[in-house]
Amino acid sequence: MDEDSAALAIQLLIQDSQQLAAIISGKGKRKAGEISDDQLALAIYQKDLERSSTIITDRSLTRSISRACHLDGTTITSLQAQEQLAVHDRAIACRLGGVRQPAAIEYKPALTLKEGSDNAIGKPSTIPVELPATVTHIEGPLDNPIRDIDDQNSESSSWAASRVPSTATHRQCDACQEQIDCNAIARVLCSHEYCKSCLIMLFHIALTDGSLFPPRCCQQLITPLLSEVHNLLPQDLVCEYEKKKVEFETLDRTYCADPACAAFIPPGDGQNEKVKCEKCGMETCIICKAAAHKGDCPKDKVVQQVLDLAKKKKWQRCRVCLRMVELSFGCNHITCRCGAQFCYDCGEKWKTCDCPQWHVHRLYERTEQVVARGRPAAGGDDMQAQANAVVVDLIEEHDCTHQHWQFIRRERVQCEECREVMRSFILRCAQCRLQACRRCRLNRL
Repeated sequence: MDEDSAALAIQLLIQDSQQLAAIISGKGKRKAGEISDDQLALAIYQKDLERSSTIITDRSLTRSISRACHLDGTTITSLQAQEQLAVHDRAIACRLGGVRQPAAIEYKPALTLKEGSDNAIGKPSTIPVELPATVTHIEGPLDNPIRDIDDQNSESSSWAASRVPSTATHRQCDACQEQIDCNAIARVLCSHEYCKSCLIMLFHIALTDGSLFPPRCCQQLITPLLSEVHNLLPQDLVCEYEKKKVEFETLDRTYCADPACAAFIPPGDGQNEKVKCEKCGMETCIICKAAAHKGDCPKDKVVQQVLDLAKKKKWQRCRVCLRMVELSFGCNHITCRCGAQFCYDCGEKWKTCDCPQWHVHRLYERTEQVVARGRPAAGGDDMQAQANAVVVDLIEEHDCTHQHWQFIRRERVQCEECREVMRSFILRCAQCRLQACRRCRLNRL
């Protein structure tokens, strides 16, 4: 029951108890000043009702105050910071002009009791004004005011306000590490916060890279359904996201056969194995993905050449999205960009075959890569001991979820996910030794 309904119910019960008390008071014979058991019980009941009514009223008032503090707290803090900044500037101006700082304003209460009374409100007191730490002395003229100001690194109010944003109205973006206005930042499901520009850039990249779609952070989705995210995204970007969502969720995709167009054609529009591109009007065969043709679909020679090359190079093809995959390092557990998981040896769904998790030559190639760049906290172990430890870690952590990361400060290190070269640092998984950039760590893995 909500508070308003509860308050109304209690008021009705109080009215009923008052009517009942009036009826009971006129019944029975008793001595003057004596009350019956019924009257005593009713009086106790009325006190309980009044106490409950007071509790509900206090609770409603408390929530109202809490709401007001939540809504106006940022504004109050900002105004307080501006006021302190004005006090600071006034103190500096008085020092430069050789003007003595005015005395603190005395507060005289409107109501006072006689001196010596136990209930006296108290003697008049002063209201101290707290100044910033840079103002250490504000009385008396200066011999050399310019030099003194430089020594204390003081600055004007406009410059200070532009250089040091208030922490109450600004928060840090977890992507670019910049201090951003609270109205231009969004908190996602994992509690990380993105500014408007980083959020828009993340969505733009995700629309062109299927491995980053849908946008996510710490393996949790970032969608326009979140109100804070939706408020920062342009409407045309949201519409483009919805279109791309249909595209990336389609398993057997069809694109326009015209290379100059190559637009995605949504499923369900095909008749007689042909679909028409809404962008350029060209018809495409949904079987061979080439230009529409009459009769049966001929064998696509280009696709067959790619399949022959894949067989020669021992590549594997995803059974869901039909992408071609080449394993450069790691175990046989493949996670495709479309999200499908399969075995690199046989192409079957992961954990449905009897293929080994690792091939020996790939295991030792990966071990050499990890040992060559140096294992963290290796101590004085020789290279063979390091290699043995890495082999054990790679076998045990082949299905790593990348929950623990180490910050490695090193110049020009390549991210093993997106292949981009990082200029100053890289993140390394403490379990599987994977090296990734910050973007891949947050939005891809």
